[in-house]
Amino acid sequence: MIPRKLAMAGCVLGLFGAEPVAAEADGWAPILDQARLGRGQAACWIRGENSACLMLSCRDGGPLEIGMMAYGGNFGLEPMLPVFIRVDGGPVHALSMNVLSLFDVQHAAVPFDPGRHGALLAALRTGRVAEIAVYDPASNPLAYTLGNRPGAVDAALAGCGAPVVAGMGGGTPAQDAARFVQIDPGLAHAEATDLARGLLAEMLAQEPGTEVVASIALLPDGRRILVAEHGVSTASYGITGVGTYVFTADPGGPFRQAYATTGVSLWLDLAQLSEGFPDIWVQNYRGVSPPYGVWRHLGGRYQHQRNEPAG
Repeated sequence: MIPRKLAMAGCVLGLFGAEPVAAEADGWAPILDQARLGRGQAACWIRGENSACLMLSCRDGGPLEIGMMAYGGNFGLEPMLPVFIRVDGGPVHALSMNVLSLFDVQHAAVPFDPGRHGALLAALRTGRVAEIAVYDPASNPLAYTLGNRPGAVDAALAGCGAPVVAGMGGGTPAQDAARFVQIDPGLAHAEATDLARGLLAEMLAQEPGTEVVASIALLPDGRRILVAEHGVSTASYGITGVGTYVFTADPGGPFRQAYATTGVSLWLDLAQLSEGFPDIWVQNYRGVSPPYGVWRHLGGRYQHQRNEPAG
């Protein structure tokens, strides 16, 4: 594992010339070395000889990319670089960037996907500060000044042939199967079901004859999310006859209950992280095209944020 501060070491010399200029660390600014880095905009973190930049750019006529550059440190030797971006204290956006260069300057990037990255681009467009970490969202995130410069972000997108993202949200579970992963307790993962029986032991003792099924998701950093269904009891759980429970666990830690409701379908939103856990989108089993409820992990529990139309 590489030191986090070194991992984010600087790229300003390669982007802007031989000497860093203070104004160029105060928000989005044009990339001058277009021959090597492509055209676009960059926002940088600078501390003495250490510096790094978040970039919106396109290389050799290619598509828009969200990228990171570093000079004087390294991204490690893995082919993929996990990057975590939080804008103005909002949710954490997780990206997996392809490492493109390990020599001279460090360079990693991922092609812009409106469905997966639209919400991030919308935040970057009007954001003032982005906190960025690599490998672990909680490990030494560094502050990059964005400066609330929507015109700069729009210019980067327009110069690379991408649509301006004003108001872009980023799809629903029905539209983007790559971003939204359904966790279906009906798949009845044996290990997850055994865990759920232990977590719901008191309830099962009070309601003999009811059943539990569960599924589990393992996140890249070792966090776990267990989704369990318990039923049938219309007296306790309403017309669906099923209760849905979500338990979360930090790496190496115990499970704790983070959400409970009547029976719903549930998806993890891999593009939106809060406290290391993805948002969950839920949809009632009953009804005609019921809306999605969007819930965010805050203070150790999932809290309702908004509803989104089905479709």
